[in-house]
Amino acid sequence: MWGQLLVVLLCQQTRAQDAVGWSPVKNMPQRDTDPYFALIRTDYKFRLQQDYVAYSIDILIDPCRDLIRSGGKGSACCGGSNLAGCQHHPEIEAGQDLQVAYMQNAHIASCRGTAFEYDPNCGTYLEVHRPGQKEVLADVRIDAASFPSGYQTVFLATHRLCRGQYEVWWVVRTRSGPYVQRTRGFYVSAPTCDTPPGGVDPPQPLLSLSDMP
Repeated sequence: MWGQLLVVLLCQQTRAQDAVGWSPVKNMPQRDTDPYFALIRTDYKFRLQQDYVAYSIDILIDPCRDLIRSGGKGSACCGGSNLAGCQHHPEIEAGQDLQVAYMQNAHIASCRGTAFEYDPNCGTYLEVHRPGQKEVLADVRIDAASFPSGYQTVFLATHRLCRGQYEVWWVVRTRSGPYVQRTRGFYVSAPTCDTPPGGVDPPQPLLSLSDMP
């Protein structure tokens, strides 16, 4: 009897520990809003690996930009395809949503079908960051299929991005925090941003652009 009671207590304790770091979410804020981003944990642990040591992760920027190379498939050129059907254009203009292709040749961690399905800190995501900065500027969930075949594509918001360097991070969000498993850099060439409050405006040229040699 005492042995059975001990087993029950251990099971209850294990279930309680499994919930640490996550919580069921009933009133999820709308994605791509400040209240949503405020929920996301940013205590990242970087577990970057060399390709083909255990499994491979790849991220491609704007994989269907060149319509000729896309073979008439348009934005669907990289869906379920291998690398030969995809492109990589690491320089973009912000404003419109950015198409990104991703691939992993192993299981993609997911919280779907669990009590934590709607917790934004549970599952696998692509996130946009400034290099080395924890602030999440955009994200999209990519764990709908646990074993996808070939590259899959999603769209990331870019309306928060100004000219400069950025990275797409492959992040597995767990109860012990988010783990970064892959990063891919890209450059936003336009638009420039307004000077922030308290900042110093850039110097104005003495000649207009049309008068410059």
